[in-house]
Amino acid sequence: MIRTWLYLLLPLLLTQCKTDVYRPDHSHFVADYSMDNLPVSDLFQGPADMGLLSNIQIDEASGMVISRQASSLFWTHNDSGDSNRIFLVATDGTWKGTYRIQGTVNRDWEDIAMGPGPEPNVNYLYVGEIGDNRAQHAIKRIYRFPEPDVSLAQGQPQDILVTGAETIAFVYPDQKLMDAETLMIDPWNGDIYIVTKREMPVTVYRLPFPQATGDTLVAEKYGTLPFTWAVAGDISPDGREILIKTYDQVFLWTRAEGERMRDAFLRPPHRLHYVPEPQGEAIAFATDGSGYFTVSEVRHGVMPRVYFYKRNP
Repeated sequence: MIRTWLYLLLPLLLTQCKTDVYRPDHSHFVADYSMDNLPVSDLFQGPADMGLLSNIQIDEASGMVISRQASSLFWTHNDSGDSNRIFLVATDGTWKGTYRIQGTVNRDWEDIAMGPGPEPNVNYLYVGEIGDNRAQHAIKRIYRFPEPDVSLAQGQPQDILVTGAETIAFVYPDQKLMDAETLMIDPWNGDIYIVTKREMPVTVYRLPFPQATGDTLVAEKYGTLPFTWAVAGDISPDGREILIKTYDQVFLWTRAEGERMRDAFLRPPHRLHYVPEPQGEAIAFATDGSGYFTVSEVRHGVMPRVYFYKRNP
């Protein structure tokens, strides 16, 4: 009973008086500004080459998120066709370990994110099985589990078993079959955001916290953004910045304390420095806000490297 009450009260605890985040909001926003000819912001520098991905099994890295246990490590995964595993990698590209997520299937894992969950003060990983290139799968799934112990990789780098993963199953409204590659978790309240890939404009869907795991949920149409080919995204650990990348551009929205995501999205973003990768489908903030990382899939024989875009003073 106590745990149930904690679960229900967690959104209030997470806000820390961020009351605006929880105002009822049943209509979707429409961002109608132009994204054409946005100047490149000087908020961040151009890329620093951190190193080559050392594990050749990571050939379709489709998401990344920095570990909350060690800021020099990140989690990544391959997309469709791989097994149910995630990789622990140093930010210089050195492979550290492979973790297998029991009770899950990798139909098409397209992004990974970090955020709050059912237990207070626990960092959860969210793996998004949200890809659907051929529009064949009505039910999409997000796997949620506490961030695994990164120290286990030191003695047993291969096939470290992760148990207890929960499945958040959902469909889009009106039986829509959508392809998406962007998954984000709001650290202020635990809401899940999915951004579709191929439409113009792309659609932002939301699964408000707390997300039930025993039923198939219907995602809420949250709004639209005036561009296409969204392939990755992340919300900064402090909740104040939102990154979404396409194949050739990176955009940044900022929000004030307690501001809703929709209000941030209604303002034109900054366009950030980004040198297009062979097939760059992953982006992640550094945990201290000092910059953002990207990594690519293998494409045309070009092996992926980790890049870091440092924030200017």
